Amino acid sequence: MNQFMPKLFAVVVATVAEYYEYKKEHPEHDLAQLAWFEEQAKKGVLLCCGPFVPPDGTGIWIIEAETIEEAKAIVDTSPRAKDGMLSPAARVVEWNIHIGRDLFIKE
Repeated sequence: MNQFMPKLFAVVVATVAEYYEYKKEHPEHDLAQLAWFEEQAKKGVLLCCGPFVPPDGTGIWIIEAETIEEAKAIVDTSPRAKDGMLSPAARVVEWNIHIGRDLFIKE
């Protein structure tokens, strides 16, 4: 077993009220966000993500990082964060997964 035990972080995202209007005016924004998701997934950083149902600008991203500071720094590189479309209500919390860890972490 590796000495390094990756940590999982749940990013409970919420967009700002202006998000839907912004993305109409800037269709490239969603394309850039999707490309960011795909890039982070290829790196093994983003393990899964998706909106809550019904879609209301909220959702969850599960990312792997060593520290909460690193996880927050990763979130800050997303186009949603860079464009100011993530609400301050968005939360990054360490997720202590009990059942199903093997689905996310290959130790």
